Amino acid sequence: MADPMPRFKEFFHALWGYKPFPWQSRLAERVAGKGGEWPQWIDLPTASGKTACIDIAVYALAAQADFPFSERTAPRRIWFVVDRRIVVDEAYERACQIAKKLCEAKDGALLKIADQLRQLSGLAEGSRPLATARLRGGVLQDDGWARIPSQPALITSTVDQLGSNLLFRSYAHGQKTAPIYAGLAANDSLLFLDEAHCSRPFAQTLEAIQKFKGKKWAEKPIHNPFAFVAMSATPRNQSKEKTFPQDEDDKKEAFNHDLLRKRMQVSKRAELKLCKIKKSKPNGEDPLI
Repeated sequence: MADPMPRFKEFFHALWGYKPFPWQSRLAERVAGKGGEWPQWIDLPTASGKTACIDIAVYALAAQADFPFSERTAPRRIWFVVDRRIVVDEAYERACQIAKKLCEAKDGALLKIADQLRQLSGLAEGSRPLATARLRGGVLQDDGWARIPSQPALITSTVDQLGSNLLFRSYAHGQKTAPIYAGLAANDSLLFLDEAHCSRPFAQTLEAIQKFKGKKWAEKPIHNPFAFVAMSATPRNQSKEKTFPQDEDDKKEAFNHDLLRKRMQVSKRAELKLCKIKKSKPNGEDPLI
């Protein structure tokens, strides 16, 4: 008899040695089950642990590895996109740690998740369960995520790098291969756009792509898991059904954790200092220039 799927709490604890925040567990339960869908907006402030959405996405994909393709809603390629290189690097470090721990797992929750991902990829036992890649300027181009289309992958990227793939330009690749990268980026992919309020034109582009892939636009829609999730503490006006957490009561329950409360309620001290400006000189010169 095969080992049952571990709970997200077990998986998270096996990864990091401590329990997840309440909102992380709630979101994992929402997206991992049959028919589970990601919210369009995640309304969480800075320091609430949004990068752990990577962990949740990996867990959801493993949980749905046994589902028929027509029923799977968890995408195979997980993109964490933000218009700041330093955050791309931080998320990439987390992705590499997850991939390394899954690859080296010998038992328990991590081994079960790793085996589920290997089953999904169709690769031999002992192969890497999860590919990782970092797409940004200033580093060597990483194409490892695209070599085996069936391979589950964690990809961190700047806005322009993912955008070039989606729009058939694909940095550092020719016109003949650009459609391949466009297809991999726009199909069976989950796109997290962090700090979405800083990248609204790109968010609008992703919304358009999502619309054109949908059933309302296509004459003959083809099922493949795809989701775009914008993460921001200042989301645009969205319906409660498309936002997580949905309302203030929902937020209180999601943030019901001592460490989170301390982060959210800590005072941010600031001191106002007035600058003394000298009067202009008789000749009209600005003394500050």
